[in-house]
Amino acid sequence: MTKHNNYTEEDEIDLRELFATILRYKKSIFFITLIGTLIAIVIAYRMPKYYSSSARIEIKTSGGSGISLGGANALLGLGSMSSGGDIEKDLVLLKSYKINSIVIPKINYQARYFTQNHFKNIELTEDNCSISVTDINLTSYQDNGKKIVFEDIDDNYYKLSIPGRLSDKLLGKYKYGTSIKTDSFTLTIYKNTDGAVPSKIILAKDKHYIYEQIKKNLTITKDKNSPFVSIKYFDTIPSRGESYIKELLNNYINFSVNDKLADLDITLGAIDKQMVELEKKVETSNKKLLSFQKNKNIISPIDQAKILTRTITNSDAEIIKSNYAKVSILKIEKFVKNHKDIDAVTPALQELRDTFTIRLISKLQSLQLQESKLSQEFKDIYPALKSIRIQIKKVKNKIIANINNLRKTIINKNRSLKKLNKKYRKELADIPLVSQKFTDIKRDYSLNQKLYSYLLQKRSTTELKKAETISKIKIYEDVYTSPNPVKPKKALIVIVSFITLIILSIFIAFFREFLKSGREERVEKVEEES
Repeated sequence: MTKHNNYTEEDEIDLRELFATILRYKKSIFFITLIGTLIAIVIAYRMPKYYSSSARIEIKTSGGSGISLGGANALLGLGSMSSGGDIEKDLVLLKSYKINSIVIPKINYQARYFTQNHFKNIELTEDNCSISVTDINLTSYQDNGKKIVFEDIDDNYYKLSIPGRLSDKLLGKYKYGTSIKTDSFTLTIYKNTDGAVPSKIILAKDKHYIYEQIKKNLTITKDKNSPFVSIKYFDTIPSRGESYIKELLNNYINFSVNDKLADLDITLGAIDKQMVELEKKVETSNKKLLSFQKNKNIISPIDQAKILTRTITNSDAEIIKSNYAKVSILKIEKFVKNHKDIDAVTPALQELRDTFTIRLISKLQSLQLQESKLSQEFKDIYPALKSIRIQIKKVKNKIIANINNLRKTIINKNRSLKKLNKKYRKELADIPLVSQKFTDIKRDYSLNQKLYSYLLQKRSTTELKKAETISKIKIYEDVYTSPNPVKPKKALIVIVSFITLIILSIFIAFFREFLKSGREERVEKVEEES
């Protein structure tokens, strides 16, 4: 019990010291809290007010076609028509630069006008501003967000300056309606009939830069387990935020619908191309099937084997005759080259039925008789004898050439007969495979026909999807802009700052007390040692 009481007493002593320390430093705590809170109030006061513009849309997801395809898409080279990720894609699309870059030029973010009111920056719109800035062109990307001090002189002239830490740098005095050019920008400023005079202008020309600023204030969320998507945008000018949401939705709907219609048109084009190819394949398969049935199945395989056997027998006989003719012609050719009495080959040529060469041999024999008679009566220089001998030589050359051509013809015919015989024998061997081949051809025809029917169904489904796509996106809640600013929560900022400053100032008080106690302990230790 005594030990517990000691702990209790020590705790009570610590608590007293805690409050005593706070009381000792109450002035500094009060001063730090007061100054910090006043600074927080000033900062909160100067913060721009943001108004919320919001809308709600319904994105219908595309269902499946209800047809079991079993991998037919992959077989035909077509992508899947499933659209399970449609909403996710649309969420990314809504916040993408591609869509926002179309909206940015329609909403004035290139030149923003500000005026001072009770030490507070107030942004002006083009409707309530006394000037308008056009033909903006910035030298570099770094010049985006450039601040310019504006001073109206009279109805004809104005001054521009660049703000500095100590003083503003004067750019010059310019006339309204004339183009001006500096190292950083070129622009033209026009005077309006009425409106507030701005004290500051912020320039931004690059769409990427503007998009990065816009993206911070744009939130897009999807409702859980529903096709609804909420779009919210914060802007210091309510009318501009509302215009931005409207333009964003219009461009998104047009782009999204057109994009999906383009995808469906590509799919339809692929289907049409495949249908043309399959139509040809179906036609070819059908002709092939009919041709095969006509050539192979018009008679039974047994009858076909009998016919082929007879054909092979006849072919073998022709080959034997061809071989005999080949041997004969080779002998004739050899005999003609080695002997002078060419007429001796006439019987062999009659067997080969070479009538033209036989007639040449007859002519040769007649010329040889005439030569024999003349050679007995006249010498070799006799003109008629010389003429007959020249004719004999020409006829012999023709006979030799004919025999040579006949040899080539017989050899080629022999080769053709052997090749044809080989083909007949192969067909005879392949007869057991005929029924299998017929099954394969019939299967190809059936598959092509089924794929063609599938493509007809697929095309019809895609056409329906095109009709569904047009009505896919629906604005469920029109654009609404809050009449009062939604952020910043200035009162909350001041309260949180006040509480934080109290805690911070108390911590500083205890830290100072800790440093003071440490110094006193060191002084006492030095005195004791001395």
